[in-house]
Amino acid sequence: MDKVLIVDDDPIFLDRLREELQKYVGQFKLATALNGAEAIEIMGKERISVLVTDLDMPQMSGWELLAYMRRHRPQIPCVVMAEPKTPDVENRADRNSIFGFIAKPFGADELFRLIMEGLERLDEGIFWREHRNK
Repeated sequence: MDKVLIVDDDPIFLDRLREELQKYVGQFKLATALNGAEAIEIMGKERISVLVTDLDMPQMSGWELLAYMRRHRPQIPCVVMAEPKTPDVENRADRNSIFGFIAKPFGADELFRLIMEGLERLDEGIFWREHRNK
């Protein structure tokens, strides 16, 4: 089964998301990390299908994690969670080949749709081809 990794330094926010996404049990498994370094450690042990990350985190920011993903795991669709969505964030996201963006606050249904779209693209190999041709 596909596994989605959500990365945010707010444990209360992660718990709330985990609880809200429980209604989608059976669609994917969920893992969480409190920063980019912890996310990389998890990816070293588990196969991740989609990454959802905040940008502003201690130890390793979301931007640093996205740079790692671009270099080492370009086939994994990445979704950015941030507030607010500014032109600078959009430009940097485009340069880092981000699959999707979701502005905080958001509902679990909105995040679920992005995750499922990322999983579909991954299954079809679309995301991988896009990165290989860049």
